[in-house]
Amino acid sequence: MPSENSSRLQNSVGSAPTAAIITLGCKVNQYESEAIAERLVALGFDVLSPADACDVYIINTCTVTAEADRKSRQMIRRARSLNPGAAVIVCGCYAQGSPLEVAKIDGVAFVSGSGDKLRVADAALEIVKNGIPSSPVVSAEAPPTTYEPMEISHAPKTRAFVKICDGCDGRCAYCIIPSVRGPVRSRRISDITDEVTRLVAGGCLEVVLTGIETASFGRDTGEKFIDLLRAVDNVPGIRRIRLGSLDPSIMRPHFIEAIAGLQHLCPHFHLSVQSGCSKTLAAMRRRYTAEMVEEAAAALRAAIPRVMLTADVITGFPGETDADFEETLAFMHRMRFLSAHVFAFSARRGTPAATMEGQVPPAVRRERSSKLISLQRTITDDVIAEYIAAYPKDEILLESAGGQLSGHTPNFIETVIKQTDSTQSLVSGRIYDVLFTGCQNGVAYAEVI
Repeated sequence: MPSENSSRLQNSVGSAPTAAIITLGCKVNQYESEAIAERLVALGFDVLSPADACDVYIINTCTVTAEADRKSRQMIRRARSLNPGAAVIVCGCYAQGSPLEVAKIDGVAFVSGSGDKLRVADAALEIVKNGIPSSPVVSAEAPPTTYEPMEISHAPKTRAFVKICDGCDGRCAYCIIPSVRGPVRSRRISDITDEVTRLVAGGCLEVVLTGIETASFGRDTGEKFIDLLRAVDNVPGIRRIRLGSLDPSIMRPHFIEAIAGLQHLCPHFHLSVQSGCSKTLAAMRRRYTAEMVEEAAAALRAAIPRVMLTADVITGFPGETDADFEETLAFMHRMRFLSAHVFAFSARRGTPAATMEGQVPPAVRRERSSKLISLQRTITDDVIAEYIAAYPKDEILLESAGGQLSGHTPNFIETVIKQTDSTQSLVSGRIYDVLFTGCQNGVAYAEVI
């Protein structure tokens, strides 16, 4: 039965009801939020900024770490504070793993999971028409086993994320994501290239092909990842192709040789490295050793000019000794990543790592994380300085204009443009040639040529 808030929501039907989407987590979530936004618009909603007072807030959650869970709860409560009379709808991985916990949060009207996310737009319309239910509706079935149709028709900013697959078949000891996302489900190459073609026709110059485990594309359909890359590379008008996070084990000689021949693939790869210690990687149930990662990096750098590598690294995994951590520090020194996302190990209920012996105390995890972050900051500055000394000129896709002008080079160096009278005419979403003038704190500075 509708609550007392139903009259206020029904009053909004005379004009356009309003909704905002708050997205946490990965690039796949960002893609799915864009698809939800397009469905909302098709249903007659005005989609506004999350900072605006709206009729409905949709929170697309993440559960990769305990901190992600905390932030998801925080965002649910924050949405409620923006408009106490609003309906709050929650979907995504945290909602999939803990639907009843989410339903207990004050103000939540509808709980969905990681599957069929477009249903939340339909739920929003139902609530606008009929009012907020007196108790939360929970609709979080098991993750799907086949790919659910979902697409976007326009690039929201300067680049578009394009989901090529969902789910993961990995059984890494620390990761809860396979249980909340389900098995690998891939789109067809023809569907992906059709979507990219539409985005490019709409003015998008850069697409990011992404999935929960991007390199697993085609494992369930028989299509090949490299064939997808070749097909997208041939889309008329495409200027840049980026890839989501990749398992390092894909970087074998034949794959590197194949991608080196692509015309529009950006020379930047983000690797899910996780540790620089082979013993720790084995305990994590990863499919490679630290030595294999170093060999792959060397092969990429030899085959692809100006290539940059970034990485994810976990510290404080159960059983990681001081000596193991020192191995990772030395590995990071040698690898010279452009940047690294460093995470302190977070035990996830239901994963093998949560009950492993040798749990590292939280304070030690945080200390190791701080050391790695500090080291990477120094490496990042050195890598950028060396690069701009060797290559004083490059190009950037301008991502912000009007205030600070900034964008990224093909190999993902963040670059800030010096503002002059002539830069007032620059337009975000376009590519400009630049001359580097220096770097500081992980950012390059340049002038437009």
